[in-house]
Amino acid sequence: MEEMPQSENPRQKSRARERHERRRQGMATPSASLPRQLKPTGGFALPAVKLPANRLVLYGGAGAVFLIVVIMLIGRFKNDGPQTSPNAIWIGTQWTYDTPDDAALAALVQKLRDHQVGIVYAWVGLLQSNNTWSDTTKLDAVKSFVSRFKTLYPEVRLYGWLSIDAQPVNETVRLSDANMQQIIADFSQRMTTEFRFDGVMLNVVPVFDNDENFLSLLRKVQTSIGEAASLSVAVPPDWTPTDASIPLPPRIEPGTVWAEAYKQRVALIADQIVVTAYNSGIASSTDYSGWMAYQVKTFALALAGLQTTTGIPASTELLIGVPAYDTQPLTHDMNVENISSAVAGIESGLAEVPEDAEFVSGIAIYFESQMNDNDWSQVRNLWAN
Repeated sequence: MEEMPQSENPRQKSRARERHERRRQGMATPSASLPRQLKPTGGFALPAVKLPANRLVLYGGAGAVFLIVVIMLIGRFKNDGPQTSPNAIWIGTQWTYDTPDDAALAALVQKLRDHQVGIVYAWVGLLQSNNTWSDTTKLDAVKSFVSRFKTLYPEVRLYGWLSIDAQPVNETVRLSDANMQQIIADFSQRMTTEFRFDGVMLNVVPVFDNDENFLSLLRKVQTSIGEAASLSVAVPPDWTPTDASIPLPPRIEPGTVWAEAYKQRVALIADQIVVTAYNSGIASSTDYSGWMAYQVKTFALALAGLQTTTGIPASTELLIGVPAYDTQPLTHDMNVENISSAVAGIESGLAEVPEDAEFVSGIAIYFESQMNDNDWSQVRNLWAN
């Protein structure tokens, strides 16, 4: 069957309308202390069914019966359609570069469905220190993967994963380079228009508190991909919280605790925020769970505060990163940072701020290629069920 053109996809058109309306409302009532630009909403919404008021009055009871039937039919349509799970996962080059066979790809899709993973960040490339993208000879394979994967999993939200090396070069802050920002924006546009990704996942490292260059980059990318596509951003956790009751990593990293106002400014631009809550260097599972609980609370409270300040429901998706990868010296011990301890911390954090738990959409698992059967079982038993 021929793939539906992007411009004719009703889900994307509906999401675009919602984004436009959200921005329009936000522009009309800006906060004195926050940027005017409000974050576009996502998700699929059915168009409203409008019946002329005079017809309802004229036909009386018959009109009421008709309205009830319409509502019932809409409810059936919504419930019968495929639902996208809010949980996410990162996948690597073995899927996007290596052209897996149909059976392997179908097995991956089934595994994701079975474990309620409906959002996928698929590796595309790294912007290197010389402002060129890595592995551009593999882009045809990436494009083929997108088409094949979305045919097998049409309800998935598939993001092109773009990694950005933002380390200073010769003491120059790379993110301050307007040319570099435009290169990223242009490539992001290509990912959504030519490659047909539903959006882009930007993984920029490092980003410190109150970095205006990062906000500038996000605005350019958002503009470049347009209303129909989504912008997801990986953000660092507050590695070394100042609250004395929170377990601290062994290394203090200045600038890695984002102020609540800066978290909110990022949320005003991005459709989705993923907190990469791992690589803490913490040596105890209990301490890591406590540290994770703090990350959940501080980001959920930031979105709750944003809603209170603007008066408009916060529509930014917030996902909490969960580690499922091999031990890395000094930063990550898989016996400490793992799915079990991460989920325990997430649930603890949600329980401590129950009124704000709704702002956490799901988890984002890093990373598929290093997961074993036990990892998948923990996802199912501890979170997906």
